[in-house]
Amino acid sequence: KVTNPNILIMDGDPTDNNAKLFAQGYNGVLAPHFSDGSYTKVGEPPGTWTPSVAQTTFEQQYTAHPNINAVVTPNDDNANAVISVLQKNSIPANTFPTTGQDASTAGLQNILKGYQCGTVYKPVYAEAQAAAALALYLRAGQTPPSTLVNSTTKDSEINKEIASVYTTPVWVTTDNMADTVVKDSGITGVGPTASDLCTGGLASACTAAGIS
Repeated sequence: KVTNPNILIMDGDPTDNNAKLFAQGYNGVLAPHFSDGSYTKVGEPPGTWTPSVAQTTFEQQYTAHPNINAVVTPNDDNANAVISVLQKNSIPANTFPTTGQDASTAGLQNILKGYQCGTVYKPVYAEAQAAAALALYLRAGQTPPSTLVNSTTKDSEINKEIASVYTTPVWVTTDNMADTVVKDSGITGVGPTASDLCTGGLASACTAAGIS
């Protein structure tokens, strides 16, 4: 835990509408903290989905602003790029949180190592169930119920609200990794398994997280 967060926000590619939506989400959560002074926003440089570019951007920002002690990163790949810089600068684990998304093997391992505080996990089975249900209604020529099509998403490219199906993502940490991603991978065959994660000296961290 960081006592006085000085946060760098690193976005995804600004031409990607998903990146814009992600930014709306985390900026909405962070804004009150920036306003009341409990968090300090150091900067928000141009975004990217290319890890090598994210790495260079973070190196430049960290050199210019060495007070940065936390980074909002929009996916695990970009977080991994940031973490590589932290490790190169001998920043200890559990002292400089980063965020992520996608519940990738690298992202989950970085959580186990203490360099990433969590990752946004979107269970494939939930998305598949929603897509199948939507397809059945559309195939039958029926209007899907509001319990299924439960929101709208603004497409900034066409400036239009699009009817959408929202499933509930899961914030994965060491506390629930075993009961979410690892458990689901054993059932669905999709996603990192315990054997994928518990390598490279992470056996004890996996044991501590209840992963076996």
